[in-house]
Amino acid sequence: MRILFIITFSLLLSNLSIAQQYVTDEGMEETVMANDDQIKVLYFTAPWCGPCQYMKPVIKSIADDESVNVTIYKMNTDDNIADDILGVHSIPTYFFIKNGRKLGQSGSIMRRDEMVKMIERHDRMTVKGDLLPYKGKPSKYDIVEGAHEKLTKKNLEQLWYSTHQLNELSWKIYQNLTDQQDLNCAIVLINRSIELEENVSNLETKAHLLHKIGDDKKALKTAKRAKKLANRNNESAAIVEQLIEKIEAE
Repeated sequence: MRILFIITFSLLLSNLSIAQQYVTDEGMEETVMANDDQIKVLYFTAPWCGPCQYMKPVIKSIADDESVNVTIYKMNTDDNIADDILGVHSIPTYFFIKNGRKLGQSGSIMRRDEMVKMIERHDRMTVKGDLLPYKGKPSKYDIVEGAHEKLTKKNLEQLWYSTHQLNELSWKIYQNLTDQQDLNCAIVLINRSIELEENVSNLETKAHLLHKIGDDKKALKTAKRAKKLANRNNESAAIVEQLIEKIEAE
């Protein structure tokens, strides 16, 4: 009888965890990141969070409603690091995700109808942008602070897992700053961006930065790599072609 009770209780707990759709760092790839054209809500919560307790029946009501085409995944911020990597600083926080890409986010408590409208609005959006950078991918690079007051280690750590944001900041440094320390900082940032996910845009940025600091040999090599990748992906290579012509003419 005791064994039967234990088995029954274990099955009950198993079914409960499935119904509540909790997800961990390790389970993100098969759940939240699934490329299945369905809108998902990644809901960051914790047992001690008062507003999260208020949202508990709201979330359950939506998750159980088959008329709302959404899957809601809860993540306990006490037991995982994805929230730290993604810059979640308060809970409850909701990420609206489709095909592994974040369409938007919101926070705080809200009524059921407000949440449903937000889900439906994000479901209608065009899916674009980088994949959600939730993994704490290790790096062979160490953060290098710039001379600019905003290029601090604390600020740069917040971008360290986002290919797009690292590339965007590196390009802004290239366009607006000339201090060697700032440019060295940008080189590290763009190398990290490429380390996370190489694409035409971050290769172009690296080529321009290398040219700006006078390393034309590496700049030309990187620019040609960007052009080759652009041609393979049927993307425009006009910017990098101009840089190649400029370097070769000098």
